[in-house]
Amino acid sequence: MSTEISLEMIDLDTVASTMLSAYIEAKQKAKEWNEKADAYAEQVKAAMGDHTIGLVNGREAVRWTQYETRRIDTATIRKLLTAEQVKNLETVTITRRFSIVEE
Repeated sequence: MSTEISLEMIDLDTVASTMLSAYIEAKQKAKEWNEKADAYAEQVKAAMGDHTIGLVNGREAVRWTQYETRRIDTATIRKLLTAEQVKNLETVTITRRFSIVEE
């Protein structure tokens, strides 16, 4: 694949069009299943309460552990540093986003 991106439109052939329809359907089904999975997980979490490990028939089956994340507050950095300093810290990445056009 070249690094040059054409901004022109293209008519998708039958195979690509079929794959696009299958993709849209699969994404919708995945969304529905993820919603179900999330609901089931919430029920299990409610049953676990403050406990970290859940057992099924005496065997460890699920863990609900605590973890810590740290993020940089870019708004504060932009206030504290000069524009040049911020620019020196930035990394620019160019990528493509695949998105479905809703009708």
